[in-house]
Amino acid sequence: MPTVILSLVLALGSFATAALSTLQQIDVKTFEKMREVERYQIKIAEKHFLKGSFKIALAEYEKFLTLYEKSAGAPYAQLMWSHTMMKLKKPKTALREGFQSVIDYWPESLEATIASYCMGDAYRTMGEIKDAQKSFRFLIKEYPGHELAMRARQDLLYYARLHEDMEERLTLLNELTFSVERTENSRDDCVKACHELAELHCFAQKLEQGKKALSTTYSGTKLFEQVYSLSVKTMKHLLGDQKTRIAALKLGDQLIMTLRNEATVRTELASQFFYQAADLNTTLGRHSETMKIYREIGERFGMNDSLRETMAQWYKSRDRRNEARKIYGEFEDQLAGLKNLAAMSLEEKKIAAAIIIYRKLIKIDGNNSVEYLLNIASCYESKPDWEKAIACYREIIKIDKDSSVKYLLTIAGCYKTQSNWEKAIACYREIIEIDGDNSGEYLWFIAGCYETQSDWKKAIACYRQIDRFPANYFAMANCHRKIEEHQEAITLYNQIKILEKSAPEASLQIGYTYEEAKDKEKAIRTFQLTCKRYPKSGQASKAHSHLQNKYKINVTLGGTEEE
Repeated sequence: MPTVILSLVLALGSFATAALSTLQQIDVKTFEKMREVERYQIKIAEKHFLKGSFKIALAEYEKFLTLYEKSAGAPYAQLMWSHTMMKLKKPKTALREGFQSVIDYWPESLEATIASYCMGDAYRTMGEIKDAQKSFRFLIKEYPGHELAMRARQDLLYYARLHEDMEERLTLLNELTFSVERTENSRDDCVKACHELAELHCFAQKLEQGKKALSTTYSGTKLFEQVYSLSVKTMKHLLGDQKTRIAALKLGDQLIMTLRNEATVRTELASQFFYQAADLNTTLGRHSETMKIYREIGERFGMNDSLRETMAQWYKSRDRRNEARKIYGEFEDQLAGLKNLAAMSLEEKKIAAAIIIYRKLIKIDGNNSVEYLLNIASCYESKPDWEKAIACYREIIKIDKDSSVKYLLTIAGCYKTQSNWEKAIACYREIIEIDGDNSGEYLWFIAGCYETQSDWKKAIACYRQIDRFPANYFAMANCHRKIEEHQEAITLYNQIKILEKSAPEASLQIGYTYEEAKDKEKAIRTFQLTCKRYPKSGQASKAHSHLQNKYKINVTLGGTEEE
């Protein structure tokens, strides 16, 4: 098969073939046969083609055909002339005088094969699908082993699926599955085709034909796995329609029998096959049969916690929760059994029962007591019983002192949930004693607690201790305004104005503060200055709107004012 290369190095320079598609690249053998002058002419034409100067490129390809009609490069020049016509939006001319000419004059050339595919592609571009399909079929017939024939088959398959043409779809899939040689280039497409063909046969209840298609790719145990997987898929497909439900049940019985037979042959996988049989019964809606197989697995291979877990899940799915609890109580791994029991209690909103189980787990598995205490705390929070939840977190701190800050923050959150601000504040102060380096963060929380209680003086005192300028200044100013200490607030806002990014907001807030102080004249003046000093800011827009709505004053945004 001729080789198509992605780039060629010429004696007079290098082709810029990176922009050419695989249908536009010259074959290395063709290139080797060309004379230097012929290569130069092709290079000139290609340069214009890649630049998008298609009319000039067309003339250069025509010049090549006139001067070197017997050259080994002539079929390629004619092919590229056709591609150029396509670029010029003249597909009919490209078809009639271009691609067809390549096939007629050089039928044995690589370019003829490419032209055959390009004809189909051109018809597709024109929306003439039937002619495109005809061209693709011609290519497959004339050049069946070429990689473009594989491409044409995929195009035909696409249209067969699109138009629900089952006859052509089956023909193409059979050809790809059974006839096409599986090379490095064709293997993946052939494997996909065999799967698609097998599925079509199985869905039509032709299981043997489906198996035959898969056997072109798989053998032995891999073939069994593929056939089984597809059969299960087929069974589910048939279950979806009441008309084919009986067929689905029959297929299910066959599969279960097959699995039992396979278990006698491949004894090392017998347990797996029995589980698969149980799953099939579940899919078929035969839940009692599912449990029978689980019990059979226990009798044949012995009970273990994995099987018990599966059986317990089955009982839970059937809302037979007492029997599920009994199974969990029989676990060899007592911890796993108790954890499942606790989870069940939580599912059933039986919080007290879950707490008892977690306390039992602490006694048995003390190394993981933190985990169980966290679960207990979560249970108390869900009730809610905050004092007991907090007691759990305090118990955890005694065990895991290195994480005490994390749990103290959780405790503070519990107090805040109850609006118990004093205890929350005390908790934050306890944290500061442990993690003084981050005291600012905790003081911020404390200040927030004071604000919630409207204890503005204490909030201000906290914010004053925090190094978080200008956020703490904004917060303090807001507190001063709450207790009508307007001048103190304005002083803070003026200090904030030294920061360029914060100045517009500080200026706007000064205006609001004057307004709260009933100083209308200074309020209006400050809003006007905000508009003039920071014309592009969002605060200027707010000030402008406020002046219009409250004071019926129009002010033009923009301009500057010397201070």
